[in-house]
Amino acid sequence: MKALHARMRYRGVLILLLAIVTVLLHVPAMLENLVPAFAATTSRASLATRAVVRVSTKPLATPDRKVTPDAIEPGSPAADPSPTPLCGQPNDKLIHPPPNWASFTPPSKGGSYVDPVFGCTITRLTDVSNEDPTGDSHFLSINHYYASLSPINANDSMLLLGDGWGWFVTDMNGNVVVSRASMPPGNLGTRLWDASDPSVFYYTSGQSLMKGTIGGFVVNTATVHQFSEYTVINFMDEADVSEDGMHVVIVGGDATGSSSEDVFDYNFVTNTKGPVYRTTCTGSVNGPNNSCLHKLVQTSDNNIIIQFAGDGSGAEQGNRLWNGTFPLPHVQDVTAHLDSGYDLVGNPIFITLNNSYTLAGVTNPCPSGWGLDVRSISNISASSCLLDNPSAWHVSYRGGPSQPWVVLSFFDWGRTQSPELFNTNSNYTAPTTSNWRLYEDEIVLARVDGNAVYRLAHARSRSMENFWATPRAAISRDGKYIVFDSNMAFPNSCPSNMQVVTACSDVYLVKVF
Repeated sequence: MKALHARMRYRGVLILLLAIVTVLLHVPAMLENLVPAFAATTSRASLATRAVVRVSTKPLATPDRKVTPDAIEPGSPAADPSPTPLCGQPNDKLIHPPPNWASFTPPSKGGSYVDPVFGCTITRLTDVSNEDPTGDSHFLSINHYYASLSPINANDSMLLLGDGWGWFVTDMNGNVVVSRASMPPGNLGTRLWDASDPSVFYYTSGQSLMKGTIGGFVVNTATVHQFSEYTVINFMDEADVSEDGMHVVIVGGDATGSSSEDVFDYNFVTNTKGPVYRTTCTGSVNGPNNSCLHKLVQTSDNNIIIQFAGDGSGAEQGNRLWNGTFPLPHVQDVTAHLDSGYDLVGNPIFITLNNSYTLAGVTNPCPSGWGLDVRSISNISASSCLLDNPSAWHVSYRGGPSQPWVVLSFFDWGRTQSPELFNTNSNYTAPTTSNWRLYEDEIVLARVDGNAVYRLAHARSRSMENFWATPRAAISRDGKYIVFDSNMAFPNSCPSNMQVVTACSDVYLVKVF
């Protein structure tokens, strides 16, 4: 499993020493708490360590909007296609600890509540303490998987959710449409919705790309393509079906762990295999990440950002762009959570934190130098500031000129004492304006040009307890809905019938347009 190693920039030796002690204290506990059956997926649990975090002692006093000399043009087309969100508060850049943090519990499954700070209505879709048992009277955390994969289908009528044992489909109220037992078996990896057909999803099985079509409460399956040149193929972590709805990113190889891996884009409409990058490092393809490849991200122009298992300036380290040319262009040497899409004029971009720490020679366009930015894939030096001074984050973007909204979700990482622990944890401390970070635990909606930011809700999750408790908010393709995970139903501790004592997250839904 990929080691957790925090990438933080500190001021002063005392802060540095505190951070080192904190990481040493928390890494073993986090590793022990991962859901066993999703263990292969959680090398991705470098989460906050993939999110470069800066601890700042300076208050926010300047606006976020700033551009680099070769900046992406922040202006939008003459007719702005984006309406105002149904809920949320414009960003005042102030710290807002959530009220009733220690005692708040959400309504039962199917019920809704209004966020008391930011005003959005939150619907609870699952009840992890009373859902699908493992067979030994124990239950597993339920989740929507990851920020860069939309769990919502093309017409906003169903969701793909999972636990440690498999996947299932629900409607938008959390009612099960296809049970876990009725889902087709496949390789250990993700399931991806079709971009236009609401009844279709894709998965891999052995050496085949498969198509599942939901009819009633069952799934009819068909082979899209068999890649006989490989023993196994898979979807690696974080690559969704492409923006144009025609492509998926595939990795091919075998399950031995001692062979190189082939990474390529596949057009399943024209049955065309794109240029193949063959790794020199080795790993097993029988899972969504491995000791060679950590994750893959499909860019909006159908190239691939390859995140190798280790950071560094080497050819197969950090984030590298595969566009069919050698050597692989450097995107980041020190990696962070990112997603890709189009800007408002249709140029391919990616969103994350970039500066000279992540890649030599890169300048961050935000006032602090440590903000989230929107950056051109074809010209790494061109960027604009999206949000300054973030906490540890995940980013979700399925957008472009007609859907310009980015979803950001934030969580705690790296503190010995934290409000994002169960009330009964000896290191729990109640939230105050002094210990609560800016944007901490929030779900935030930001226009990709940085001209509007809305704070939607607190996730109210004790993220320090377990990887699956991080919100990892994901936006639907049309930008109308946001899904996030939270263990807010259990502020003191997980129920006694959970298989993993700190894993008890549920799935929640927000309608924003």
